[in-house]
Amino acid sequence: MGIARVQDESVWQSLRIIFIGSGLLFLINIYFGFANALDPGEIGRQQVLIHLHAASVGWITLSAIGLGIWVVTGARDVSPGYARGVRLLAWAAVLIFAGYIPNFWLAFMGEGAITFLLPIFGSGAVLVLWTSAIFVLRQLWRQPVLTTVQILAAGALLVASVGATVGALLGLERLIGTFLPLPEGERVGAHAAMMDTYLFLVAGAIVEWIVRPADAQRWSWAGVAQAVAWTVGATLVPIAFFLNTVDQVLPIFGTLLLLGLAIFLVRVAWRAILVGPMADGVRPWAFFGAAWLVVFMGLFLWAVSTGGDFESLPPWFGAAFVHSGFVGMMTNLLLGVHSARAQAARDVLPWAEPTALWILNLGLIAFIGLKIVADVRTGALLMGVGVLLGVGTMLIRQWLARSEPDVVPPAPAVAEG
Repeated sequence: MGIARVQDESVWQSLRIIFIGSGLLFLINIYFGFANALDPGEIGRQQVLIHLHAASVGWITLSAIGLGIWVVTGARDVSPGYARGVRLLAWAAVLIFAGYIPNFWLAFMGEGAITFLLPIFGSGAVLVLWTSAIFVLRQLWRQPVLTTVQILAAGALLVASVGATVGALLGLERLIGTFLPLPEGERVGAHAAMMDTYLFLVAGAIVEWIVRPADAQRWSWAGVAQAVAWTVGATLVPIAFFLNTVDQVLPIFGTLLLLGLAIFLVRVAWRAILVGPMADGVRPWAFFGAAWLVVFMGLFLWAVSTGGDFESLPPWFGAAFVHSGFVGMMTNLLLGVHSARAQAARDVLPWAEPTALWILNLGLIAFIGLKIVADVRTGALLMGVGVLLGVGTMLIRQWLARSEPDVVPPAPAVAEG
C-alpha cells in the first residue's frame, strides 16, 4: 500500500485530533439515522438536515481535510511553524464544524427557529475549508514527486470550498431573505450537486492510496485528466445555476463525470475489485468503497439523464442515491483511512473491524432493497449497527494510538520531501 504514517510527530498527532473529531461528530448522524429508521411518519426537515450535515460536514469534509494534510506532508521534514499551523487548523476545523452542525436543527425547526448562528458558523466553516484548500494546493509545488493522490485530494478541497461558500450564502438567506440569483425551486441544487460531486475526488484519492504501491502513485496525464474532469464538472454546477443554464450544462457535466469514471476504472478501480472483500488490513474497505462508487456514479448519471428532474425518478431513488454515496462509498473508504491512522492500536478489538465491514455493507444492501420493494426504512437499523461498530472501534483505537513512531513504517520514497 501507499499509506504510511506522517514523519513529523506533531502533524501526526494533529491528524489524530481531526479523525477523533470527525468520528465524534459522525455519532450525531448515526443517532438521527436510527431515529429516522424507527420513525414511521414523515421525517421533519430539520431532522433530515442535521442528519445529512453531520455526515457531509462532520464526517466526510473534516476527514477530507485530514486526508489532504496527510498526503502532502508525508515523510517531509517540516518546520515548527508548519506543524503549529496544522495544529491550529485541526482544532479550528473540529470546533467550528462542531458548532456548525447543530445549527441546521436550530435554523429549520419552524416556529422559534434560531437563524442568526447558521451564517456565523457557516462563514467559519468556509474560512476553514478555503484555508485547508489553499494550504494543500501550495504544498503540491513542494513535493519532490507529485502523485495523483495528492492532486485528487487538493481538487476535492478546492471543490468543497466553492460548494461550501454557496451553502453558507444559502444559510445567510435564512436570516436576511433571498438575494442570490438562483432559479426558484432549485436553489439548493447549486450547493448540493457540487458537494455530491466532490465526493468522487475524495473517494478516488483514497482508493488509489490504498491499492496502489507508493512508487506507482506518481502523477500521470491520465490521473490528471481524471482529477480535472471531476473538478471542472463539479465547478460547472454552481455556474450553471447562477447563469440559469442548467439544461445546457447538464450534458457537459454528465460527460465529465463519465469520463472521470472511465479513467478511474481503467487506472485504479479494477485493482480494488481484485483485492476482494477478504483481504487483510484496510484493503477490503477499498474494495467495497470502489464498488459503491460505481453504483453511486450510475445513480448520479441517471439523475443527470432526466435533466435533474427528481420528480420523474422512482420514490426510492433519493434514499438509494444518498446512502450509496455517503455510506457505501465514503464511509467504507473513510473507515479505511481511520483504520490506517490507528494502526498502532490495530490489536484492539481485532474482530470488530471485519465485523463492521460486513454488517455495514450487507445492511446497506438490505436498506436499499427494502426501500425499493416495500418503501420502508427498517433496513437502516442493520446498516446503522455496522456504521456504529466501525466508528466506535476507530474512535477507541485513535484514542489509544498516541505516540508509537516505530509501529507504523515511515512513508516510502515517493512521499519524501
